[in-house]
Amino acid sequence: MTGLLAACFVLSLSCAGATAQAVPQDAPAAGSRAAGTVTPTVHCTLPAGQGEATGPQEMTVELSPAVVAPGGKVHARVTLGPSPATSALALEDVPTIPSLDLAMSGGATGTVTVRGAEFTMDIPAGTPIELPPYEGDFLVPANASGDVSFAPLRTLTQTKVLGSVFETPCDVVDGGGSVGDVTVEGSGSEPATLTAPAGPVRPNTAVTLGGSGWTPGGTPVPSLCAVGGGGCDPLKFRSHTLTIGGDGTLAGTATLAEAGAVPDGAYEVKVNDGTKEATAPLTVRAVAAGDREISLSRGSGPVGSVITVSGKNYNPDRWINVIGLDASGTGLDDSAVYVKSGSDGTFAVEFTVTSDAVVAVRADEGNDPATVRTAPFTVSDGGGGGSADQRLSTSVRAGTLSMVQDGDTVDFGTTVLGTGSGVQRSRLNRVEVEDGRGVNSGWSLTATLSGFTSTGGGTIPAGAVRWAPRCTAQSGSVGAPVAGSPAALGSGAASLCRMDRDGSRPFTGGRFDADADLTLTVPGFTPPGDYSATLTLTLL
Repeated sequence: MTGLLAACFVLSLSCAGATAQAVPQDAPAAGSRAAGTVTPTVHCTLPAGQGEATGPQEMTVELSPAVVAPGGKVHARVTLGPSPATSALALEDVPTIPSLDLAMSGGATGTVTVRGAEFTMDIPAGTPIELPPYEGDFLVPANASGDVSFAPLRTLTQTKVLGSVFETPCDVVDGGGSVGDVTVEGSGSEPATLTAPAGPVRPNTAVTLGGSGWTPGGTPVPSLCAVGGGGCDPLKFRSHTLTIGGDGTLAGTATLAEAGAVPDGAYEVKVNDGTKEATAPLTVRAVAAGDREISLSRGSGPVGSVITVSGKNYNPDRWINVIGLDASGTGLDDSAVYVKSGSDGTFAVEFTVTSDAVVAVRADEGNDPATVRTAPFTVSDGGGGGSADQRLSTSVRAGTLSMVQDGDTVDFGTTVLGTGSGVQRSRLNRVEVEDGRGVNSGWSLTATLSGFTSTGGGTIPAGAVRWAPRCTAQSGSVGAPVAGSPAALGSGAASLCRMDRDGSRPFTGGRFDADADLTLTVPGFTPPGDYSATLTLTLL
């Protein structure tokens, strides 16, 4: 579920958490249909390359009211059983947004989305995830008539971790069916219209929208949906300026999220003002029409010349590699420079001609051979004397978030029952966290502890161990780490050290040391024996 890059070290001294508590079911609302339940087989795709999961999941949906006008609002209460999707790590207080796509049949066709409000929940490790019940509204089509039946198509769980949104879609692949129906009768209001650009638009850019017949003074909210209306997600637009005038005219722009969140493809953009909605087709294409191109500010000059290499029609927010080539087509490593393309797919970077062997300049996008483009350059002798400028440059590349520890064994020594207080003291092996990413996303180092066991079957609870964490920044590091609070250890993640996002700095990073004083209180009724437990450190 989480899609996090995590590192775990084991000391000789497994991750667990608590499931979210379900909200009690209320009695059906007046005018609602009885809740319908199906248990289809769903196929879930886990984020960040964690694999897939397939299995049954119970789905209960209660719809109200029982009768609506064309284009009217339907309220849905959704209760989901445990999902086959699981998380590799236990996490606490994770912001979560659930949604459910329902296919319509009978008096209307297409797909509607029930999107719940954001809430926080604890994510268990290695256990089927169960969301609490949630509620949401959708509008039936303005041309609907008669009985409309609704059947689950897909669930989508979005989780926000370390500033990113991770998605877990679960598609119904077998055994679905109707969970209820609504009767559409009467006459609806004038349907709204929506216009969007006919040509492809790029991610991370503003999309002009318009239309008429909207609710005067209403609050329009744009979403990006799959063709057919499913999977509608307002997070695919990072901002908007849409307004509705007194005459019901919609105007403004909606800015798409970055390319990583909005892949190339055909979509529908939907706008909903609370009482009306309309859709329009929208094509997203990161690389604009036309091939990638590069150009040089000049095509000749002496060694030491500084020229500008420009490009267009590239994917936005991608690293572009620029390097000089000799006559055999071999890159001259000491000439390489790097630049990130803008949201419009263009870039410009200064390039220094470092050798008289340079015959061309090459650019590629993320080392993809299909994106290689070259432009010729002629090294001239430069004539007689004169002056020349030399530009000093260097390249800095992002590193990783990692940790190392001084050892993997902690020994509390021997306790003799009936003597002393039974309290033993030790110290956690020092852990060094290295953050070379050059970002301002922060990190967290936590620990979980299993209970002690002996070969004779004796046990000591994990809570018998308490710690008092410490953490400091090494010289030259950027940012102030925060030590966790003194606490008893156990299956819940306890904080050893963390680095919070710091809005006053462009980034945090460097090396940070973390350790802790450990205290073991051996219960007086403990059977004699040699005991061991496992403490797991997790860096996120």
